[in-house]
Amino acid sequence: MSTRPISRQAALRLLTGAGLAALLPLGACAAGGNAANGMRSITLSQAKLNELLAKRFPYTRNFSGLADLSLQSPRLWLLPQTNRLGTAVDMVVSERLTGSRYTGGLDLDYGLRFDEQEGAIRMADVKVNRIDVDQVPPAQRELLSRYGPRAAETLLSNVVLYRIPDEYLSMARNLGWAVNALRVQPEGLRIEVGPQGAR
Repeated sequence: MSTRPISRQAALRLLTGAGLAALLPLGACAAGGNAANGMRSITLSQAKLNELLAKRFPYTRNFSGLADLSLQSPRLWLLPQTNRLGTAVDMVVSERLTGSRYTGGLDLDYGLRFDEQEGAIRMADVKVNRIDVDQVPPAQRELLSRYGPRAAETLLSNVVLYRIPDEYLSMARNLGWAVNALRVQPEGLRIEVGPQGAR
C-alpha cells in the first residue's frame, strides 16, 4: 500500500487542530474548522463560563483603609444580541472605623478582549446596571448610588476569565496562529483561532 508524503502546511494544520482543544479548559465543545481559511473554533458553554468565573471570586478591594468591598458568588448569563456577558454578584461592604457591615448585590454586563501578551481572556467595557446595598443610611445610600457603579466598573475592568497555559500559547505562536475573535452565541462563547489576521 503506497502512502503520499504529507506537506509541511498540512502537518501544521493537523498539529494545530489536535492541539487546539488543549488551549482551552476541559468541557469546551469543539466546533470544527473552516477549510477555506484554516480557522478553528471552540465553544465554552454557559456552565463552563460560570465555573471559570467562580474561580476568580471572591474579589476584594480596600478603599483608602476606610472600607473593604468584597464581590462574591458570580452568576453569569449570555447576551448574544450584544456580543457580551451578563453577571450578577453578591456584595459585602465593611467599614473599618465603625465595624458596620452591609450586604447587597449588583448586576453588570461586559464585553471580552484577548490579551495576546498574557494569553488571557479579560473582561472589557464593564457596565454596572444595578447596585443595591441593604440597610444603608440614606446619605450613604445616595453616595453609593452615585459613586458605586464607577468603583465597581473600575474594580472589575480587565479581570481575567481564563488564561491559556504557556506551553499551548507558545505552540500557537510558533505556528503563526492567534485568537482572532470572541463571539457570544446562544450556545456559549465561541473562541475562533487561526492564522494571524484571519477573520
